[in-house]
Amino acid sequence: MVEQEKIESLSFVDKVKLKLHLSVCKACQGYQKQSQLIDSFFSRENHELHDNELGKDIPLEENPKLKEDILAKLNQKL
Repeated sequence: MVEQEKIESLSFVDKVKLKLHLSVCKACQGYQKQSQLIDSFFSRENHELHDNELGKDIPLEENPKLKEDILAKLNQKL
């Protein structure tokens, strides 16, 4: 439901269910934070991560600097 909420609007009942579940489930809270962090890395505001000193020729999914940055941020948030 965390991912579904990003794609489409949840019904009122589903929003309530998700909020209640997130209020008690630490695993899903962590997942939601990680998902938000990963989304922020791939947002347009953070495109400079792709255009770093490694060059524009490296596909985003193969960019080792980006991978290191994401893992470092995830470890900081946990």
